[in-house]
Amino acid sequence: MDAIHRDEDGALLGYVGPVGGAWQALTVFGYPLAEAGPYEEAEERVRRDGLDRLADRWLFLEGGEWYRCVILEADATEVRVRPDDHRYPRDVYALTLERPGPGTFRPER
Repeated sequence: MDAIHRDEDGALLGYVGPVGGAWQALTVFGYPLAEAGPYEEAEERVRRDGLDRLADRWLFLEGGEWYRCVILEADATEVRVRPDDHRYPRDVYALTLERPGPGTFRPER
């Protein structure tokens, strides 16, 4: 897996990882940004959308229900989120999701 950094300041934008005979653009916590394809396209997608995708609203799964949230922090092993859903039953400011994947954490759109 190749880390993709912003040229100006070295900030981690995401990763490009092999999938079969193609390459997939991934967020900093490994969520797919697009379908797998040529390396250059995957790298461009990470550069264009890697950090912007973190600003989107996301959904996390808890107790069989999906709840809206916003990402506060993210790295390769965990994502810290703030629930932003009036239906969420717990009174917490933030939650840490360890190694979230598409089955438990996904973009709202």
